[in-house]
Amino acid sequence: MFVTIGFRGGISTARPPLNSPVHLRFLAVLVHLCTVVGCGVLATTTELAPPPSVLPTASRLDLIETVQRIAKVESMRASVDITLTVRTADSTKEVRSRDVRGVLLTRRPGWIRTNAEAPGGIAMVYDMVSDGEQFRVFIPLRNRVYEGRNELTDISEERIENLRPQHILDAIMIDPIEKPDEVILDREMYGSSGYQILIQTEDGEDGVPRITRKYWFSRSDLELARLIIFDDRTEIVTDAWYRDWGEDKGLPYPQSIEIERPLDGYIIELVILKPGLNEDIPDASFELSLPDGVEVETLGKRSPGTS
Repeated sequence: MFVTIGFRGGISTARPPLNSPVHLRFLAVLVHLCTVVGCGVLATTTELAPPPSVLPTASRLDLIETVQRIAKVESMRASVDITLTVRTADSTKEVRSRDVRGVLLTRRPGWIRTNAEAPGGIAMVYDMVSDGEQFRVFIPLRNRVYEGRNELTDISEERIENLRPQHILDAIMIDPIEKPDEVILDREMYGSSGYQILIQTEDGEDGVPRITRKYWFSRSDLELARLIIFDDRTEIVTDAWYRDWGEDKGLPYPQSIEIERPLDGYIIELVILKPGLNEDIPDASFELSLPDGVEVETLGKRSPGTS
């Protein structure tokens, strides 16, 4: 704004200083106009959301103790509803199976057996077992058994062949944190939700620390909401979400679990109906008997010349 100021000999159009009486009077008039007419032309008013309520927090040691308490579950004999979603190799399509009712048996350190029947008990959909090293999956509709080592050496484009009982076990039977002093506490937002995150690391072969696991705790209730497991290259191999924590025999368990294996191309959703925690489960429960004439295919063999 320029203001004309009269003086002897002519008119000056020099800009007055910002703190001059003329400039201050102009601002006073502008403020008055905004008060009267609401500055509808010069500015807009936006209603802001109320500030969020104070979210609960826990200390690093408290969150570690929550993991250690979950890890006190030594076995599970559960009745479950299971849904399997399989993605195509190019991740452009996915096929979601119908929910099936099944049984889940687990026992530390690495035993697991799970099977499921079609609705109405018409037929067995699958029966699979693992001792922590080897696995065997029987699919009656194909009259075929897939077996091999738990470690995947090659990712199959036939996504169902990437399914391993151990992948379920890793997400359900959470291991205790062996070195609490090396665990880091962080915070992060995911969508509109806040989380406290325990980051577990270990030294790699080159001596450089790498992330092995991330435990996400919801700021709304401080329960474990998510577990991410990384491989040696820090690729996500398991991304598990937990909901509706309950207790059985004084021990915590999630009533709903979603386990995604992004590299293997499938998602398993489990709803635990009856947990049966820390029950005695004999070795015979993990023996998978096969009918005569079933075809057995060994998975995970490396092709000649691969390392």
